[in-house]
Amino acid sequence: MLKQLQTRFLMVSLSLLSVLILLLTACGPTGAPASSTSSGKPVRGGTWIDDLYEEPTSLIPNGSVETFSNLVDNSIWAPLFSGDANGNIQPGLATEVPTVANGDVSPDLKTWTFKLRPGLKWSDGQPLNADDVNFTWKLWDNPQFGAASTVGFNLIQSATVSPDKLSITFHLSAPFAPFAAAWTDGATAPLPAHIFSSMSPGSILKSPQNLKPTVSSGPFTVSQSVPGVNYTVVRNPNYYLAAQGLPYLDSIVFRIVTNQDTILSDIQSGSIDSSWFLDVTKTATYKTISNYRLVANPKTANFEAMYFDLHNPILQDLNVRKAMAMAIDHTALINVARRGQASPLCTDHGSAYTPGYEPNAPCPPYSVSAANALLQQDGWVMGSDGVRTKNGQRLEFQYSTTANNAWRAADENILQQDFKAIGVKIDIQNYPASTFFGTFLPAGKPGKYDLAEFENNFPYDPDDASEFSCAAIPTAANSYSGANFSFYCNKQLDSLFLKEQATDNASARQQIFDQIHQIYLTQFPFVTLYGPVDIAMVKNGANGYQPGPMGASETVGVWNWWCTGGKC
Repeated sequence: MLKQLQTRFLMVSLSLLSVLILLLTACGPTGAPASSTSSGKPVRGGTWIDDLYEEPTSLIPNGSVETFSNLVDNSIWAPLFSGDANGNIQPGLATEVPTVANGDVSPDLKTWTFKLRPGLKWSDGQPLNADDVNFTWKLWDNPQFGAASTVGFNLIQSATVSPDKLSITFHLSAPFAPFAAAWTDGATAPLPAHIFSSMSPGSILKSPQNLKPTVSSGPFTVSQSVPGVNYTVVRNPNYYLAAQGLPYLDSIVFRIVTNQDTILSDIQSGSIDSSWFLDVTKTATYKTISNYRLVANPKTANFEAMYFDLHNPILQDLNVRKAMAMAIDHTALINVARRGQASPLCTDHGSAYTPGYEPNAPCPPYSVSAANALLQQDGWVMGSDGVRTKNGQRLEFQYSTTANNAWRAADENILQQDFKAIGVKIDIQNYPASTFFGTFLPAGKPGKYDLAEFENNFPYDPDDASEFSCAAIPTAANSYSGANFSFYCNKQLDSLFLKEQATDNASARQQIFDQIHQIYLTQFPFVTLYGPVDIAMVKNGANGYQPGPMGASETVGVWNWWCTGGKC
């Protein structure tokens, strides 16, 4: 529905105000992420219960693009580098984050040395060393394995393990500034060669190890795996920080609860300690619950977007994509569907990315009349049923997202009306997250997948080649060869990716990202709907819980979680 310009400006202002209020409540006096740590001293003990909104599809590093898989990964795999609550990269198994300044990276960004801590062990007591890192990248580069992403790893020409096996030097075929970021957090942690080297690469993600790894390296190990019900992890005595008393918890139970009403009931009854990625339509109710705190990170890295499957010949028409982009009422999506828990954004880089975020990006104007005129000029004629046609083809598409998601259902209702106003009909068909990310998106079948909505980000570095480069398009032979679910290939864009990857100068990279955004905002392989603020609830007495702004954010620093008195 058309709105007067003054009304639109007012609604945007109200939206920004609501987001500001949320962020202020989520911040301490210095503007840092809200701390869930009490003033007491951390103690060991307790079983923490966390409701996971979606079912993990793999607990093997780089085995899944699905966020909730990666949340559990953070608890059972120790990465070379870890992200913190501010979105910064810290040393993990490695002794330091490699940079040109400390001599671990060559000036041309093609030679990288990772130095490992001495005495590292796997959970079964076997040595964890550079041989495992060497095995891991080779496995991920093997197309039979089906890695969630090979971006960065596919540039490795060779790797040299030091005689003492405490360091590994990578020689890349091209400069790659995000190389350390590619190894950050549990989703891309090294794998135990003594377990997986005897298995064929293509069998690993199909084996029992996929959802119940028998050997791991993180603060916890898997003790129970009941897909669809729960995943229980217990303290790993061979964790590299065990001498510091970490992790504090005895165990964590990740319960699979895909119904947001059930999560709300669990919180109201006090039966869980935390849950993240909550239904924002219930924010007002969450704020009234005693004995819990509403938590959100003020730094936003995620973006919610609508993707076009460019296998569909109709959607290959740029004018159709542009008209649909112009017809979207982003203000209604933010204020109505998200209840103000989002910020205006039209690129794929939220405010947490520096470089990356472009505050004055040339967003497409919201204009139903202009969108209608564009389609009319393109030969799409409005039919008596309100749907435009051209040469016997209708502007009718399937629209899909993850099932049982109230705010995305609200998004769909708003978008259905937005597109109806320009003669485009969308038929809604949603899927469980495991199906949506596991087979639906990678398959890219027109008439089944035409338009899809989901939330995304780029862990710890703004490089977005893993989502939009030609090399990241899933293939029939390997549906996990990349996450370019628009199936969009632009050689100019690929050239820009190479340029931003070839420099670690923030200013130079920002200029390149601005050029990348210009392509997105004129070619429309996807349309960013907003920058979501993901909320969580944590029980009073459950401490150290500080979701980060990117990656598998809920379990960032999971080894620091603890319960008052050692009882959760």
